[in-house]
Amino acid sequence: MATPDKFEVGVVAGAHGLAGALRIHLFDPNSRAVAVGRTVQLRRAGEGAAPAKTIAIKVRRAVAVPGKPGTWRVESDDVRDRDAALALAGCVVEVDRSSVAPASDDEFFLADAVGLPVLRARDGAEPRMLGTIVSITSNGAQDLFEVSFRGANGRTQTWLLPVLPHVIRDVTSEAVWVDPPLGLVPDELEDGA
Repeated sequence: MATPDKFEVGVVAGAHGLAGALRIHLFDPNSRAVAVGRTVQLRRAGEGAAPAKTIAIKVRRAVAVPGKPGTWRVESDDVRDRDAALALAGCVVEVDRSSVAPASDDEFFLADAVGLPVLRARDGAEPRMLGTIVSITSNGAQDLFEVSFRGANGRTQTWLLPVLPHVIRDVTSEAVWVDPPLGLVPDELEDGA
């Protein structure tokens, strides 16, 4: 998970070619997070007790990959060959929060919602926990939160929550408040279940 001064904006999907270019998939297909001249951090989660490792690269060239929205071919003098690029596959791409314009009062950053509980409150009823946001995805038409919950059988399950104004009612630093339409929430999370 990103630190408060960083935003997770994508992931290194692999190498692109033989000369060390990276294939980076951005969570927001319209993002300019890998613009030429920008320094981005590539972070690999630590395994076991090992700490996460982060390297910074400066973008020398960035070209959108045709037919793959949100995927970019990124070149940097810091990654010189295919083996080095392949070694970075799976790294999370982060940018400094200070390099991003702040959200207005009625906006929020999708990345800030990852890790927050999803709560539904109906008039006069206790808030109902619907899970925790574990990632962000897209179906091409809209952004979606992937929400994880523990089912009645004890297994972890997920469902997709559209990031739309009539569904997402409020986002605070403590929770994402929702009012999903009938049929969107898994049956076992509905009030009568």
